[in-house]
Amino acid sequence: MKKLTFLVYHREYDDFLHRLQELGVMHIEAGALSGEQSEAVTEDVSELRRVESLQQKISLLLEKAKKENSTSASDSASVGLADGADSLDLTSLEDAFATEATLSSREKELTEQIAALTPWGNFDPVDVRQQLAKADCEMHFFTAPLKDYKNEIAPYYITELISEQKGLAYFVVITRGDEQPNFVATPVSLPEVSLSALTAELEQNREDYATIISQLQQLSKTQSAALETYREQLQTRLNFDTVRAGTEAAADNHLMVLRGWIPADKQEEVKTTFAETGAWFEISDPQPEDDIPVCLKNNRFFSLFEMITELYMLPKYNELDLTPFFAPFYILFFGLCLGDSGYGLFITVCVLAAKHSMKMGKSMRAAMNLLLTMGLSAFFCGLLSGAFFGFNLYNLGVPFFDKIGNVIALDNSQMFNLSLILGFIQIIFGMCLKAYNRTIQFGFSYSLSTIGWMMIILSLAASMFMPEYSSIAQWFTIVGFVLALGYNSPDRYKKNIFTGFLINVGSGLWDAYNTATGMLGDMLSYVRLFALGLSGGILATVFDSLATGLAPDNAILGPIVMVLIFVIGHALNMFMNVLGAFVHPMRLTFVEFFKNAGYEGGGSAYTPFK
Repeated sequence: MKKLTFLVYHREYDDFLHRLQELGVMHIEAGALSGEQSEAVTEDVSELRRVESLQQKISLLLEKAKKENSTSASDSASVGLADGADSLDLTSLEDAFATEATLSSREKELTEQIAALTPWGNFDPVDVRQQLAKADCEMHFFTAPLKDYKNEIAPYYITELISEQKGLAYFVVITRGDEQPNFVATPVSLPEVSLSALTAELEQNREDYATIISQLQQLSKTQSAALETYREQLQTRLNFDTVRAGTEAAADNHLMVLRGWIPADKQEEVKTTFAETGAWFEISDPQPEDDIPVCLKNNRFFSLFEMITELYMLPKYNELDLTPFFAPFYILFFGLCLGDSGYGLFITVCVLAAKHSMKMGKSMRAAMNLLLTMGLSAFFCGLLSGAFFGFNLYNLGVPFFDKIGNVIALDNSQMFNLSLILGFIQIIFGMCLKAYNRTIQFGFSYSLSTIGWMMIILSLAASMFMPEYSSIAQWFTIVGFVLALGYNSPDRYKKNIFTGFLINVGSGLWDAYNTATGMLGDMLSYVRLFALGLSGGILATVFDSLATGLAPDNAILGPIVMVLIFVIGHALNMFMNVLGAFVHPMRLTFVEFFKNAGYEGGGSAYTPFK
């Protein structure tokens, strides 16, 4: 990145910003965007939220219509809604959605009132009360257990049993004057309208709701593209107004000062664009104290894994991007965790079918390509155990599979060892990256401690598995301890060599304890690669056994039951295992690998003003 500073005359600043925004390469410094919001920014934010709210409602509406397969338009009377097919009319859309919400809410109210009134039958409560009032009588509605009504209420009061439902008596009590019923029962409050009137209103409400939904579908289809265009225009205007409001002014507000960052390969483009304008600009190298934005640059394959890096955090500007270094491990770990060639083949076929039949944006296509690599990894890693939807390919007696099994098949003990070996390799590889990263950040002397620990660990491993080289390994161990204890904090030697040595040894001993215990814990964490694959394979085998064991001995029903159990069981098992195969390699990457690689992160993303 290069630091870019502009000085622009205030009357030319708006034209300058428009030109800069069209160029779309400059990341504005955070300080320029932290000023108080102007009225224009507030209006932009409000309008943008308004449009995004409408887009969300339209998306839900079209999704619901697609599920219900009710995309036909109605030609019935409009409910205060303009056609608006050729022009964007936010007010009409908002009014229509408000009408839809009101009708939907009213339908719920009417449904509840009808449910409450149904046990009492169809009558006009106003007319009944008026007739009773002439005789100085009053009507009261109650519910009570049927047994209590018959034994304790009906014999002593003027009552009328209206209906019986689920052991409850729905009854009316008639009283004279100020007399009040005196018994244990639940009083009921009913709407002052007849059941037939409520039913008629509900039918009319549903007709109006169908009309407004049909018209909303029409309007949504015609104006979705216009809404998206307007949203993009609003976002562009908001970016402009935000930068405009937060720009630093100088020379009694006659000069506008703008600072930011551009990629180094965009320097000539900036120079060409602004060379003949009245704007003064300077391109300079970043300083250590600068907060420099980060733009990851990887090849087409490794860029698929940048989304995983971003889930954790971006690296600092002067820090090594670990994306291309953990990507091969992540692919392999996913395959080992899933551990079934059948599942991997199923994922691969589904992804290829989706890519062929669906229109996808750039981010979705990248996610599908990532999933495709995961499926292929699961397919090939599954061949290590021979698992294919719970069956073992190497027990089928097929010569082709037998040849493959003789070359690459591993038993459970070997798969366990493979997991530990892969963990050891990734940890050592992470320490190599840490040494390189500290060298490019601070200097070679700051990587000596890490190199020392690598020598110690590799020497101990060589002594255990290659005893004939133990004497050479001992010397490497001694040198490793000298580097690990003597150069744990090289900057301490700048003040005093003796005290620096003591501090280095002390902190080195503490680092030795942390390294020894941490290395053991990190290694054991990789056992999950074996455990997840094993557990998924066992569950797949169980579902195969259930499918064959529970199927009835019937020529028609038996195969149907077997297929249902097989499909449902493997669908559940695949869902759980795929989820675990995504999460656990990510955990190994973020915790074990990043920790041993000395990854700090915390960089801010490069977001150009455009």
